[in-house]
Amino acid sequence: MFQKLLHTRFDDWRPLSRAIAFAQGALASRRVALAFASTGVVAAILGIAREWVALDEGMPLIIGGVILLSLSSMCGFVRAAEMDRGAIGRADDLSGKEADVLEDAQDAHWEFADRASQYRELLDVQRDFVVRRSADGRLVFANRAFCEAFGVRSEALLGSKFEPPVLAEDDCSEAVAYDCRGAQLVHTQKGQRWIAWDFQEIKGQEGSVEFQGVGRDITVERGVERELKDARNQAEMASRAKSRFLATMSHEIRTPMNGILGMISLMRDTQLDAEQRTCARIVEDSTRALLNLVDDILDFSKIEAGKLELGSRPFSLKMCVAQAMQLLAPSAAAKRLSFTSTLTNDVPEWVIGDEMRVRQIVLNLLSNAIKFTETGGIGVCVSLAPENGKSGGDCEIAIKVTDTGVGLPAEFISHMFQEFEQSSITMARHPGGTGLGLAISKRLAQAMGGDILAESGADRGASFTAVLRFGIAEQPEFQSPVALVPRLPVGAESRSVATDVAPMLNVGGSFNVLIAEDNPINALLARKIVARAGGTSTIVGNGRLAIGAMRETLFNRQPAFDLVLMDVLMPIVDGLTAARAIKDLFHERRHSGAVCPPIVALTANAFAEDRERCFAAGMDDYLAKPFEACQLHDVLLRWMPQRAENASPAA
Repeated sequence: MFQKLLHTRFDDWRPLSRAIAFAQGALASRRVALAFASTGVVAAILGIAREWVALDEGMPLIIGGVILLSLSSMCGFVRAAEMDRGAIGRADDLSGKEADVLEDAQDAHWEFADRASQYRELLDVQRDFVVRRSADGRLVFANRAFCEAFGVRSEALLGSKFEPPVLAEDDCSEAVAYDCRGAQLVHTQKGQRWIAWDFQEIKGQEGSVEFQGVGRDITVERGVERELKDARNQAEMASRAKSRFLATMSHEIRTPMNGILGMISLMRDTQLDAEQRTCARIVEDSTRALLNLVDDILDFSKIEAGKLELGSRPFSLKMCVAQAMQLLAPSAAAKRLSFTSTLTNDVPEWVIGDEMRVRQIVLNLLSNAIKFTETGGIGVCVSLAPENGKSGGDCEIAIKVTDTGVGLPAEFISHMFQEFEQSSITMARHPGGTGLGLAISKRLAQAMGGDILAESGADRGASFTAVLRFGIAEQPEFQSPVALVPRLPVGAESRSVATDVAPMLNVGGSFNVLIAEDNPINALLARKIVARAGGTSTIVGNGRLAIGAMRETLFNRQPAFDLVLMDVLMPIVDGLTAARAIKDLFHERRHSGAVCPPIVALTANAFAEDRERCFAAGMDDYLAKPFEACQLHDVLLRWMPQRAENASPAA
């Protein structure tokens, strides 16, 4: 209050601390004598002080060995007085030039003092904590925010080893030499707060070392980070739950589908009239449409979860596209649509990539074009991408599918690759589908380093171009025969063609198969396929019975089994456990010449990790449900020691 009063009454009064600071700086730069006046007269400091120094006590004040005199006063301030330098006793040995130098020094010192005060005020108004410690940990500076946060006065902190009360601490995320960054949960006057510290080593001119720290309150950020982490964990849990749900539903749907499709394929090999064949075809097509829906949902789930794995093997791109067209040729022919393809000469014959996924993209684009085209035709053109083409050992290839359908208005193009967007597209085209086909194809193309582009307009058809990146492979010298109908992933619409071109061979000689399957319909289907291939079979309903049957062949000299078809999910003992036990059983009897028959997994679980678990359990092959009769027959041919030369028609 007193200080404020003085500043109000006399604007040329200055704090005593500033006068002392000035005197220390000025007197330290040059020692001079003082001229004294009579009692009660102020001292003249080099003729430049021009200050009245009033002390609390009328005692001399000694600073730097120089005596300052004053009148007795309760005042703690000094007042500037404009006095003639000669009148106050300028030192005789000072020249005018030296006086000018000292006056400049005075001005510089006052400027320095002002700046120091400004810097102090700047640090004090900061919300961040600013501290400096000596090498032994003692505080040499602490700003106002630090003092107020922990309820300690600055005078009490300086020189102490005060540490904030730490409740929790993160390790330094970065530490180089003496620099360190980390966070602490500390107790403050406002409660528990997270403070992020940044400490740095400060070296003085004389080799002294101090550590300066800046602390920022990140409690809010920590809270947001925790909320985001919790939300991420919940999202991951939901994603895992969704994956488990999809896997379970896929298994439950595929299991009865296996019986439906398998029995229809066997039924179509019997004597049926035209109406019966039509009914069988409708049932089969409807079942496959449902299976395709399940496959699309599973594929999209894998892509969304980041679990999609792409293969990388050499394959014939020309044959891949031709096979996809062949599979859908009957659908195009049924609508009397032309179906043409062009492959430019600069496209490499063999490339390195994921053949199955490339075929899936082409099938999606072709089926989409056929679905929405009533007259005209569909064309496929395969060429090098115009912009990139070949570069090094890679190439970008454009697969363009063009139709003459009703086309799409321009406003729908940007939305058509989003999942479940069929509702908007049907405004311009016909209803049908889930809206996942194009979304999955685009994601697959992007995973292959490319994309899918669309061009269309109302009433002028549409074109979809899949630009895919491949490695360039050398054409093999010896190529194994390529079937007209490839072995596609489960769900591909291949049976419409395969029925007429893929005969089932009888396996030569007699063979005996153990079928471990808890679903009676699927067990009956497998038995019929084995019988048509010329073999006999024994059916058991769980893994424990399968182990017992194999034990009987070893110890009771029962007829040996040449092959085991093992369902994975069975009651009592599952297929994986049973497979391990059977492998161990034969391993223990290896000295007697016993050889374990091949074990083939039959499972409705469609994920890659399911296949890996089967092989890890010791199984030798894997067949996903629902499977075709010809697919199971291929397994028999692959593992039976003899094969027949003659073929008999079958589905």
